[in-house]
Amino acid sequence: MNVFGSSQSGETKKNISNLEEIVKSYSNKLDKIEHLLEENHKSIQIQEEQVEAIQLTCIQITEHMTRGEVSLQSIKETILEMQCVLGVNNKYMIKEMSIVDTETWATQHWIFKHSNSMQDNKSRKTNKWLERNYHQLAIEFGDVEYEELGKILNSLKFRCIYVKGEQKKQVLMEYIPHVALINIEDLGCPRLDQICDDETLPCCIFHMEFNPKQRTFYKVFAIRKWFINNS
Repeated sequence: MNVFGSSQSGETKKNISNLEEIVKSYSNKLDKIEHLLEENHKSIQIQEEQVEAIQLTCIQITEHMTRGEVSLQSIKETILEMQCVLGVNNKYMIKEMSIVDTETWATQHWIFKHSNSMQDNKSRKTNKWLERNYHQLAIEFGDVEYEELGKILNSLKFRCIYVKGEQKKQVLMEYIPHVALINIEDLGCPRLDQICDDETLPCCIFHMEFNPKQRTFYKVFAIRKWFINNS
């Protein structure tokens, strides 16, 4: 009896010890799993924070780009002045044109020749009068054919063009309707005879011997001077 009882007691203890080892082993494994889950949770949180930070950075970059685009738009402005001749059906056609950038002194000047432009009796008389008494430009004279006007205007990379007078604005609108055209008179610009008073402003070579204050090259700088002083 004692022998058998002792043997059974030892076997029971051994089984209990084995069970305790198994439980301990599973407990360790559960601890490791919990630790891994906790680490994964932290990793996911870090990733979510990184994604959020990237999203915020992208938003900031977009905002900077938008502000930069607006800034670029604000500096891409020019002043344009023109002299016109008359075509058939009272249609105004540009004869002389000058532009100057509002931020710099960059400028360009054209005189258009109307070799193929049709004239009627009224326009012929009007253009002769303008030639003799105003701009001294024969309708056939120029360095660029009038047919190139549309190409030239569309090559100008300005988002906003200031012109003086609603009629000039309408002439340009036919060629560049996608550009913001602003009549500078709407901003308070006075008459040309009131702002063309600076003897130091440049004029084109062709009109050096004539009154420069009647020429587009001089007038565009006079308008620019007023614009800079009043904007």
